[in-house]
Amino acid sequence: MRVSQENLTHTGYRTVEVAKHIHQIPTPTPFYVGAINTYLIEDEPLTLVDSGLKTEEAEEALRAGLKELGFAFSDIEQIIITHSHLDHYGLMATIASEGNPRVCAHPLEVFDLQNPRGYANEDDERYHRTERFLLKSGLPKELLENILMRHPIFEQLRDPITVTQMVNDGDVIRLKHRELRVVHCPGHSPGLINLYDSAARVLLSGDNLLKHISPVPLINFPKDSSQPRAHSLADYLATLRRLKTLDVDIVLTGHGEIIHDMNEIIDSIVVHHEVRKRKVHRFLDGSPKTAYDVCSHLFPKIEAYHIYLGMSEAVGHLDILQTEGAVEMEERNGKFLYHSKGAPRH
Repeated sequence: MRVSQENLTHTGYRTVEVAKHIHQIPTPTPFYVGAINTYLIEDEPLTLVDSGLKTEEAEEALRAGLKELGFAFSDIEQIIITHSHLDHYGLMATIASEGNPRVCAHPLEVFDLQNPRGYANEDDERYHRTERFLLKSGLPKELLENILMRHPIFEQLRDPITVTQMVNDGDVIRLKHRELRVVHCPGHSPGLINLYDSAARVLLSGDNLLKHISPVPLINFPKDSSQPRAHSLADYLATLRRLKTLDVDIVLTGHGEIIHDMNEIIDSIVVHHEVRKRKVHRFLDGSPKTAYDVCSHLFPKIEAYHIYLGMSEAVGHLDILQTEGAVEMEERNGKFLYHSKGAPRH
């Protein structure tokens, strides 16, 4: 598939060595977040972290970046996928088909990597749980089909990839000249992982930390229908607190610039969410509101194709306020309604 050029954002496909023997290869996406950063770790085994989309432009960029370093898809011996969002793995099946790499991912991401329709699959109970939840959260029915995860074009931007090695928190992926510790970082995605090289003080963060954008912890229902919906924003803030315990000099991000001041970025994200949480709480001081009301209040000019992001943030803050005892929720006439009860915690 070739994406319209006027919708592409990219960085000129310039390959840069961003840490010793770690090369950043940006590939274009049509999304507002911009290019996806793929990382080649020049070691044994030759390791690729994330891939970009299944588009002609992304494939051309990645092939060109690898060629510049003297490699081809067939040389990749190990693939590590930070999480199952299509811009991070869409091209992986093409890469794997030209060689025989080991493919690593967290267990909570495996189903969606191997069954990429995921939430868009009406045979998947998560589809129906999400639909029911959004409608009860006040989302107008006509907006459901505008949600990013349901758009039919995304079927063309990814292929299923077979995961051959599941990795969990604390596992160590050993290369000849470095060790990468797996850090499970739920929030933006349930099984998102970061890779931590403690000797080099390098963290590969995927979408967990970005320089100029606060990642959105998304509404997520687990594959096991007996399990409750994740409180993604609360999980994400806990993840950030954990990352601050690591000794990190450089963060290699999934999009945009690398980060040299990780703790300051984390602090700014935490403050951002604290301010927004209090804004939500003040908005609820009156008649009961739905999550969609909160979303519209926070983002009055939100585009339809970003509504899932806005709803995820609204729900995330409502989850935290409920946990803090500052908000109560009741179901009335088929809608979840929230009203303030007490003061939020600091």
